[in-house]
Amino acid sequence: MHEVKTTQDRVEQTLEHGTFDFKCTACGHCCKGPGDVYFTEEDLQAIKDYLQLSAFAFSRLKRKLIQERIPGYYVHRSGDACILLEDNKCSVYPVRPMQCSTYPFWPSNFQSKANFRQLKKECPGTMSGKGKPLSAETVTRRVRKTEKQFLEPQSNADRPIML
Repeated sequence: MHEVKTTQDRVEQTLEHGTFDFKCTACGHCCKGPGDVYFTEEDLQAIKDYLQLSAFAFSRLKRKLIQERIPGYYVHRSGDACILLEDNKCSVYPVRPMQCSTYPFWPSNFQSKANFRQLKKECPGTMSGKGKPLSAETVTRRVRKTEKQFLEPQSNADRPIML
């Protein structure tokens, strides 16, 4: 019989019952591809307002930014890097999508030790000793919050996706 592991079980096993620390180094690696970035309608409106774009300019940005539409989200296939990354900085940082603001507290990063090793390899701010140590319980709460926030716009999806 296959045992179903809870989010807390996965986080504890991934962290080997230790603590987790993260401090963003502004390296931009998390914004570089290939990968998908998920935007809600609200995210897009916040970006339009933040950048003070006209309807025409916003329409042009959306055509470049969005490659697919899935239930609840517009999808940007980032290729080499997110098109909102300029000089290694997010041009819409104060209104960046939830996916970006919750990094690295994504369920996939704590799914397995292999995924966690990949996160540490790609993100110099992960387990660097520069961030405040967080207990597995605190990490679990943040991962669950990310999961809930990400699934919410997909409430009508037949097969929801996860970060």
